[in-house]
Amino acid sequence: MTIVIDLPRQIDETLAADIEKESVFVSPHLSTLRVNSDRTNIAAELTDPMWDDDVREKLGRFLDAMLKRVHQFDTKVFLQTERRDPKPFQADVHGELKRRGWIHDYGGGHVSLAGPALKLARAIDAAAADLYRRDFPFEDRQYPALISADLLARCGYFESHPNAVCFVGHIIEDFDAIENFRVTNSNIDETVLPPKDHVHLPGMCLNPAACFPCYPSLQGQKIADEGRVLSWNGRVFRFESRNVAGLDRLWEFGVREIVFVGSEDFTSRSRERALPLIAELAERFDLACQIETAADPFFATVSAAKTFWQRAQEVKNEIMMPVGYREDGSERRLACGSINLHGNFFGERFDITTGDGSPAFTACIGIGIERWVLAAFVQHGFEPDRWPSQVRDLVFA
Repeated sequence: MTIVIDLPRQIDETLAADIEKESVFVSPHLSTLRVNSDRTNIAAELTDPMWDDDVREKLGRFLDAMLKRVHQFDTKVFLQTERRDPKPFQADVHGELKRRGWIHDYGGGHVSLAGPALKLARAIDAAAADLYRRDFPFEDRQYPALISADLLARCGYFESHPNAVCFVGHIIEDFDAIENFRVTNSNIDETVLPPKDHVHLPGMCLNPAACFPCYPSLQGQKIADEGRVLSWNGRVFRFESRNVAGLDRLWEFGVREIVFVGSEDFTSRSRERALPLIAELAERFDLACQIETAADPFFATVSAAKTFWQRAQEVKNEIMMPVGYREDGSERRLACGSINLHGNFFGERFDITTGDGSPAFTACIGIGIERWVLAAFVQHGFEPDRWPSQVRDLVFA
């Protein structure tokens, strides 16, 4: 069954794309939603006509919330690199990587890498770490994939991105419940999950943002005038529902993170000094990229206000890379990293202070490793001769 809803005004392409992407969180009975070509109505497919009234009601509230985003801001470009490889983009990179055995796709948004794809991922991470270390002698860190729900609440994540959270549970500490699960799942190929009343949620989540575990490790500390810089490779988990697609959008992915902590001047200057390093990294792998103003994909009910604030304050930039062509022949781009100024938010929340006792400011840069891998294979294909020699020797040796 299809529901067609007229929009009160024509919307821009960015908002249309966000409405389509975020619609997966409207209802489990909504299978697809598409904005029409002139962006004046939406067509929604239901899984069952019996849910018509329920889906219409939720769709109405969802659209009302998303359409409050009426403020337009010009996208500012801070940096741009061009690739030297003159050949067209490689099509179906994900499929070809699977055929070659360089990735294994488990389904549901998590993959494993092997062969040249794994070598490339490690080379990208190592090159980023080397560039950061050259200009910012950083403290090397490692953080767990698990994070407490209380910590996410202090970081403000539930307020902004509740749809992306992944809670971790376990079978209750009950002999019969555990034995029932064991017996039920003996000698079978597909798991029978335990009933909901046999699952306990102890208040732990999978970490949805690489920088979050850093701040409690600095709690109560005073940062010297020269500031502090920390970097690590972390695993990040964000539930994407039906938006999961190849290496474009994963449930679990790797991030090379760098965090700056100190005065407002220190974090601002560090961010400015880091932008050329992103360009140098892209040029090392001969990748076209553009750093530009952006906003996070906030949950619909807070999207308008938070998007306006981020764009007005220019506190978020994204590293955009071409990853193929659209149907009309134009380049399809993907955010392959983000650059964020947090103000003194985390300094206040975690009692991190500067020399004068005021809350510290923070900033971070996260590079999505799998998306850089995707962009590199799209822009250079599978012929080693198309790749820069220093990269070719690392990836295809």
